[in-house]
Amino acid sequence: MGSGPPSTPSAGNTDQQVFSSGFATGDLLGAADVAAFRVGADGTIAAVNDAFASLTGHDRSELVGTSFTELTADDEPTLESLVDDAADAGPLSEQFSLRTNAETTIVVTVHLDVRETDDGPHLAGVVNRRPTSTESVSDSDLTYGRTFQALANALPDGIIILDTNSDVQYANPAVERILGHDPDELVGSSKVNIIPPRLRQAHLDALQNYLETGERNLNWTYVELPGQHKSGHEVPLGVSLNDFTYDGDRYFVGLFRDISPRKEAERTLKAKVAQLESIAYLGRHALEEGDADDLLEKATELASAALEVDCCVAFEYDSIGTTHGTVGPGAPTTDVGIRMAGSDGDAFRVRATTDCDEALLERECERSASTESLAGATLASDEPIVVEDVATDDRIDAPHLSDEGIHSGLGVTIGPITDPWGVLVAYDDRDGEFADHDVDFLESAATIIATALERQAYERQLSETVDELEASNERLEQFAYAASHDLQEPLRMVSSYLGLIESRYADELDEDGREFIEFAVDGADRMREMIDGLLEYSRIDTQGEPFEPVDLEAVFEDVLTDLQMMLEESDAAITAESLPTVRGDPTQLRQLLQNLLSNAIEYSGDEPPRVHLEAERRGRRWRVSVEDEGIGIDPEDADRIFQVFQRLHSREEYDGTGIGLALCRRIVERHGGEIWVDAEPGEGATFSFTLPRAETDV
Repeated sequence: MGSGPPSTPSAGNTDQQVFSSGFATGDLLGAADVAAFRVGADGTIAAVNDAFASLTGHDRSELVGTSFTELTADDEPTLESLVDDAADAGPLSEQFSLRTNAETTIVVTVHLDVRETDDGPHLAGVVNRRPTSTESVSDSDLTYGRTFQALANALPDGIIILDTNSDVQYANPAVERILGHDPDELVGSSKVNIIPPRLRQAHLDALQNYLETGERNLNWTYVELPGQHKSGHEVPLGVSLNDFTYDGDRYFVGLFRDISPRKEAERTLKAKVAQLESIAYLGRHALEEGDADDLLEKATELASAALEVDCCVAFEYDSIGTTHGTVGPGAPTTDVGIRMAGSDGDAFRVRATTDCDEALLERECERSASTESLAGATLASDEPIVVEDVATDDRIDAPHLSDEGIHSGLGVTIGPITDPWGVLVAYDDRDGEFADHDVDFLESAATIIATALERQAYERQLSETVDELEASNERLEQFAYAASHDLQEPLRMVSSYLGLIESRYADELDEDGREFIEFAVDGADRMREMIDGLLEYSRIDTQGEPFEPVDLEAVFEDVLTDLQMMLEESDAAITAESLPTVRGDPTQLRQLLQNLLSNAIEYSGDEPPRVHLEAERRGRRWRVSVEDEGIGIDPEDADRIFQVFQRLHSREEYDGTGIGLALCRRIVERHGGEIWVDAEPGEGATFSFTLPRAETDV
């Protein structure tokens, strides 16, 4: 064995590195009372520390600015002559005889290193005084050892030096801060005291194998291992290892630090990631699944796993006279297990649970008062409630929790505070603190549940509304059909008898009588047209044909054929660009184009009609436009003209029932599109509508 802790061989290099990195940063050298200086390339002393001034007997102010050669013997090399050597060969050591202020001479070894500065190359030196013939090594200034000790004492990391028997030869003060062991007590004892018992034999075996074969079973540069604290718990450590030989004996040095904060941060980050993934999964599940009980069960499973708690429960809450259902307020409720009412009539019922004892659930449900259960306390609080110790938390009075082995818990409200659906509560059998991200996670889960329940309630209400509307539409259609059918017969009778009167008594009627009969017949005919139009309008959705690919080019050609007589009488010219294939009802689309084109011809004014059709692709739809040069429309009437029986002109000016554009709107809306008009009075009008692309139209 060596004569002491083998710290000396490495300490000199440490002195040089620390001092040469900047004279002002030589605090460790000062703490170790190590003499140091710095000189320029011309040998002029630029700086010295107190230890160097004390060694030479000169004041620091006297030394700075003088030449280093004034302190050395005449036959010794100058420092400036060593600059090139140190620059080429690296750090070097040189022996000098220094003259002191007391006219004595001391022999020293100076360790030198060249450092580049803004003022050019400088030599940084650390002085080690050699012992005199009357001094032992232990009596002299052991620069290396004292420098190492100063450095080791200042380091926040632990340092331990072992011999080949794993006995501690040195431990710095940081060891006590990290592992709780007094360094003085460790020196001379076995290192296995700071190794967890489960790893001690493995350490001894690995050390023996390394001594015999040189093989390392782990990375010595950096490895993470647990250390055994004096109090008995394990501390995660980041460890760097090395070995060296001193005075013929082999030693091992370990540098380690407590990585508990980093490990805790990693655990927290891992927990956050897992919780975020659980929330994302729960959100997708809420969108894909429509069953409330399934969603609640999945939420309690995820919360129990993500929070690592004993159990988790989703309680539904019923206040007096209120019932919350499977998809929101007002729907029927299906009990899952337990429902108990408190003294005030309020009640909790278990809607979903993971790993909870039935006894705990019963006792929580039967205590609905705000402070007599964790569920009740959660409901009564405006914020999430975190209980680290149920026995001492003054916000609850629930001894049954301790009786059931519950020591801590976390609860959040599901739904708005003013009208909660219920609460989501996590129970744990350990005392402990829930982190902020745990609270955020459970709140997010509760928000997803509340949003899903509300959405399902809206969907249920919407479904009921749709059913009611469908029934109402069916009744309206039946009424329209019955009304039109029942009205057609008396109208035919009126027209028929008016015709008989005109034919039989024409000679007996004067001019006014014949005019009155014409007015009556015309009114009956117009009423029949209006009734037919109304019936057709009511049947757009229910009597239409299934959608299929429709070639608008072919539809356009058929419409031109139907309007041939009208085109010839008005001398109209209709042009069209290439028209697409759309998806729709061919009969209704034919009626749509025919109505728009006939309107464009009819409202052309005094000039021959000029009408143009074009189509433009808009994403998954086509926009088709019918442009004319007619009388135009006031923009204020752009919406009114699409309403039933709304006319902008008298029947003396233009014929019609006022239902044609209303039919166009119903047809376009059935196809999932829109119709509108851009027009100005006297400047023509452009009617545009959108239709879905056919599946084959790519």
